[in-house]
Amino acid sequence: MRKPTVLLLVLAACSSGPRLPHVTPSETEVEVRGAVKGGPYPLGRAELAALPQRTVHGLDPESGRAATWEGTALAALVSDRVERTRGADVVIVRTRDRRAIPIPLTLIRQLQPVLADRADGQPLPERVIAWPTFDQRGLETDPRARLWWARGVVALELANSFTTYGRALAVPDGAPDGARLGADRFGARCIGCHRVRKAGGEAGPNLSRLTDRMTADALYARMRTGHPGWSDGPEDPGPSAARQVWSFLRAVAAFEGAGDEPAAAEKDPVEEERRRDRSSRP
Repeated sequence: MRKPTVLLLVLAACSSGPRLPHVTPSETEVEVRGAVKGGPYPLGRAELAALPQRTVHGLDPESGRAATWEGTALAALVSDRVERTRGADVVIVRTRDRRAIPIPLTLIRQLQPVLADRADGQPLPERVIAWPTFDQRGLETDPRARLWWARGVVALELANSFTTYGRALAVPDGAPDGARLGADRFGARCIGCHRVRKAGGEAGPNLSRLTDRMTADALYARMRTGHPGWSDGPEDPGPSAARQVWSFLRAVAAFEGAGDEPAAAEKDPVEEERRRDRSSRP
């Protein structure tokens, strides 16, 4: 019996690996929080510099700058050096201007972006999540990728995608035509800056009741005039896409206005894991 026990202890030690440091920096640059055991983890400049560093070559879609971006490997912050609670599958990037940008954890592991503080060897005024667009050309066609170049990052929050965004983007029964496609477009282009059903960013207004005061045509007119995430990309999605988003928001407003409660809410796997941890403690 001794050998199996020793083997299990060795495997456990190997699988745990180094973790994020528990410190109180003089000035927190980025905090890792949410569905991570032992968190939150406030990290200063020195702590970030001590973590694995990477370099990526990419084109910043907002500024049009092509550069070599250097900084802390994002995967080290949200995957390799933390123990996540069960169900954590998305990273919500929170920024200084109150955006909340969801990025699937699997893509961070696969594409290996960096939390850059330097570009072409020169320091940046604020940290930006930089992506290897020259090596991963598929990023150029993903409508979400523009928002993933998040600036002024202050927190990386792990969460369960269903209990945060899945419920917020759910389309009620009897929704207008196009609402389901509109929910997909809203999730890809809008939710980083706007809240709906208590999920999303706060850089812009809450849109849960937008259609009470704005028609579909008025919404498109607002979106086509250089609106971030919509008309500032490679191409304007067009009026039909805007009408789909309006249909989704109309369904949300009708549901909210009716005062209905969702049918029995499914259990949050992240909270369930935390509850089990608490109950198992002596």
